[in-house]
Amino acid sequence: MGHSLICSTSMLLLSLSTGLSFAAPVAVTDGTRRAQAPEVTVGGDGSIHVIWLDKGVVGTADRKGSDRSGGHSHQSWTDLMYARSDDGGRSFSQPVRVNREEGEVWGFSVAKPQVGVGQGGVIHVAYPANSISSVTGKAVASSLYVRSLDGGKTFSEPLQLNADVPGDLSDLVHGGLAQAQVFGTMTVSTAGDVYAFWLDTRDMTPERMLSSTYLRASHDNGATFGSERLLYQADACPCCQLTALADGSDRVVLGSRMVGEDNLRSPTVSISMDAGDSFSARVAAQGTPWKMNGCPLKPTALAASGNFLHTLVHNGAEDPPGLLYSRSTDGGQNFEAAIRMHPEAAVSDSPSLAASGQTLHAFWHAKLDGPRRIFTRSSTDNGANWGPVLELDAPEGTGSYPEAAALPGGGAVVVWQQGEQILAAVVGGQ
Repeated sequence: MGHSLICSTSMLLLSLSTGLSFAAPVAVTDGTRRAQAPEVTVGGDGSIHVIWLDKGVVGTADRKGSDRSGGHSHQSWTDLMYARSDDGGRSFSQPVRVNREEGEVWGFSVAKPQVGVGQGGVIHVAYPANSISSVTGKAVASSLYVRSLDGGKTFSEPLQLNADVPGDLSDLVHGGLAQAQVFGTMTVSTAGDVYAFWLDTRDMTPERMLSSTYLRASHDNGATFGSERLLYQADACPCCQLTALADGSDRVVLGSRMVGEDNLRSPTVSISMDAGDSFSARVAAQGTPWKMNGCPLKPTALAASGNFLHTLVHNGAEDPPGLLYSRSTDGGQNFEAAIRMHPEAAVSDSPSLAASGQTLHAFWHAKLDGPRRIFTRSSTDNGANWGPVLELDAPEGTGSYPEAAALPGGGAVVVWQQGEQILAAVVGGQ
């Protein structure tokens, strides 16, 4: 597979005029297959690890099943691919399929698999998958976990994180699924802890169409996991993907969208200081209250640096709808007034944050007067001040769903979907 640099003179001019350096985008996928929903993480040795959904050869259609719900079917059969870079993002390895069963992955651009790197370079992956419940014999979507001990050449047999639960909720859950334990996230600490979260339909009722939040954790680099644990019962937006981060201490941060009175759907942050044994009450990030009778399908992007916690969220109550940045300087107890990240955009969405020391990078896609493109801003003082909005130099066409991870030296690597291809670029740093 070719991994050519996609160069442009305008990128060099942007670097000279703003002081923020941009590396030329690199193709992670070769463009012959339909790729979407990339995720990225960086290992302790600076290696870059990317996963994405593979939906088949370009020109083929999505597999479809029977669905009575109308609108978005919540049906997906796809594969999960992995590649890595050991040269700072200048090239990527040949893709390796993560899932054992062909087409088993249940995923979308708003329900992404997650990747992390732990002690000793162990690669951890959590992904949603189609399966059959051992309790009911019905079709369900479950959360699975695998790891690689050989640098991503092979992956382990999958572990189902959630229990199979009784009850056929196919009249409530879209796609003909009897249950769904998906829209999850995973984070890996430098101490070798793995925390996997998911949204769970088991407590859903016709009167309260909300999800519960569950956690399952490993404290031995993914070799074994404890039992699943209920964190919050039937009060989360059922299709707003969870987000999480962990550091070298026992701190774990969870981002979720809580549903309150009058269908107020607030992006929230909760904190564990004891390696996931308990979590604080959720605190809402700032912004205009957003009330809607439905799921906005929007995550709460997170980053942390010491006692600073950062959030970047889409808010449909803004005019025009767009991204709001809010930070906490006291470890998540309170959040400052939100600021608009891209006020000139007709709409801005799909946020991602990467923090390294006091340097913070934000990425998103937005529309100005054409197709969606990828934009970025950076801060060198923990979010107190932000540089200008810059568009990443990329091929013509639609760019969407960026995800970023911090690199040693204060820079970040960002991956995104350019049409049906996955591209990567390094921004900032030394």
